[in-house]
Amino acid sequence: MESYQQTFHRTKDIFLEFRTSKATRAQADRQDRELRELMADQRAKAVHHRTVANQRRQADQERVERSDRRADLIPRENHFNFIKMHYLSQFASHVQRFGSISMYSTEIGELAHNDQIKDGYGRSNKNDAALQILSQYGRQPALGMRLQSIEALSKVKDMIVVEDSGMEMPAFSSHSTPRRVLKGRMKKTRRLTELCATLNIHYSDMMQEILHFTRQTAADDRRLPADPTEPGLLLVERFAQLEIPVADFQETDRFQIHQARCTGTKAFRNRGPRNHGVWVQTGEEANYGDFQGQVVARLLVLCKIRNILSEAGAVHRLALVCLLDPVNSGRFHIGSGHIRVAWRVNCRDMRIVSIGAVIGQAQVIPKVEGQWLVNHRIDLRTFNEI
Repeated sequence: MESYQQTFHRTKDIFLEFRTSKATRAQADRQDRELRELMADQRAKAVHHRTVANQRRQADQERVERSDRRADLIPRENHFNFIKMHYLSQFASHVQRFGSISMYSTEIGELAHNDQIKDGYGRSNKNDAALQILSQYGRQPALGMRLQSIEALSKVKDMIVVEDSGMEMPAFSSHSTPRRVLKGRMKKTRRLTELCATLNIHYSDMMQEILHFTRQTAADDRRLPADPTEPGLLLVERFAQLEIPVADFQETDRFQIHQARCTGTKAFRNRGPRNHGVWVQTGEEANYGDFQGQVVARLLVLCKIRNILSEAGAVHRLALVCLLDPVNSGRFHIGSGHIRVAWRVNCRDMRIVSIGAVIGQAQVIPKVEGQWLVNHRIDLRTFNEI
């Protein structure tokens, strides 16, 4: 930093012309205007007749003189002697003693001055403004909480009672949770055996996961067949993308759409396969440490399986995922402040789940071979849940 400042100090004259302030530009414009008026008066007082060539020559000379005087004024008035230039020499010791510079940003104070003082003063009648500013600033959160209460009551089913009136009114919500949508249908996959061959997955391993998923579902005519010889006959449609609606932080009626891609072994836009990490709800909140019942997994397959062997002909929207185990029992790593995940070693790593169990897209960052950091600060919702 010190060497950079020394180099800049030696060469800063080059940048003076780009450091022109509004006041310096106004002074230069005023000087140019006065000089033009002086030159016009001198031409008017001249009594001798001038040819056209002389008039052009004199105009060029006046233009050059005005330009030279402007060029002399701007470097003379411009400077780099302002407080932020001196801050640079203090940053290194400041960070060593107090931590991140952003912690001491003045932006928060400046915004607070606008919200707490200037806005309230603008709405006052300028007489005894202090009390009016305090009153206006106190009413803002009260009105905000009132609006949130009304919005929450509007989503309650049956009837609600309006405060202080005793009246009842029907309550209903016009908001509905968007469904998860499979997109990007991939061709050349009709049977389960073809899917296993495409992904280089052993057919017996796939059968084991399907039977495990079947045993966990309700026993009705919509479930997949429990006979190990029958799933291979089912029709399969494979997809490359899953759209997952995720509610905004503290805004349950607004949703962001996470687009989780899963191309398997197929290249995505000529840049290699794209198989995103996702959050999968697999257990109670006490499981997986700070993940609270959620686990990070890598998408392997997105598909629809149609049960043509039953009369109902049910369609199951499934995801084959590779589960990643939390390192250190799912606790935060002291050095990085993140939770680490790694490949499973001593248990089943593949799992078939319904797409309803995929609750969002997870951002994982490679750390070392076979381990990743889970970025729980990607958004406020993830940061609040973990």
